[in-house]
Amino acid sequence: MKTVKVPAFLHELFGQRISLLELWLTVLFCTGMTLSILILTYGEWQHLSFWQVIIFTILIVDITGGVVANLSFSTNSYYKMNSNRRWIFILIHVQPIIIAWLLGGYYMVSFTVWAFTIGSAFTVNTMINHDGQRTIAIFLSVSGVSMLLLLSEAVPKVLLAVLSLYMFKVIYCFAVDHYAKSENK
Repeated sequence: MKTVKVPAFLHELFGQRISLLELWLTVLFCTGMTLSILILTYGEWQHLSFWQVIIFTILIVDITGGVVANLSFSTNSYYKMNSNRRWIFILIHVQPIIIAWLLGGYYMVSFTVWAFTIGSAFTVNTMINHDGQRTIAIFLSVSGVSMLLLLSEAVPKVLLAVLSLYMFKVIYCFAVDHYAKSENK
């Protein structure tokens, strides 16, 4: 598979060398999902000022782009070689709190999702050599998304979509070493 060298300032997002397939799939999902979220939920965020829309869009791009990029071999390898950066990367994921501030509400839901996600990601990341790491991560991700959807009557669709992708991105896509070799095999 053909790979491309990633500029140093993008190593945290894509690693050092990413396959063209993974890069294009990341760009395609990020663009398509960001546009879908923004178009289909316009009525829920149209009141935001221009600068708020810019920040809101950047946060959505970051979350949607990370869903696929964090599953790439290149990104996984980068954080495997730089394990301390993985911890830092998990800690800086405060997007739900910023989004609540931009939307002017939903702080309890956003803070709860943030705390659950960071706690789950920390748990999963500490299990880096455990054979069940992926299964535990998907269990936590799907449990979090399911609870969010069950409580969705009081939450706008834009927040449901973004927070669901956020949980999946951080807990399953990022905190898991997807390319670990099992010692039992």
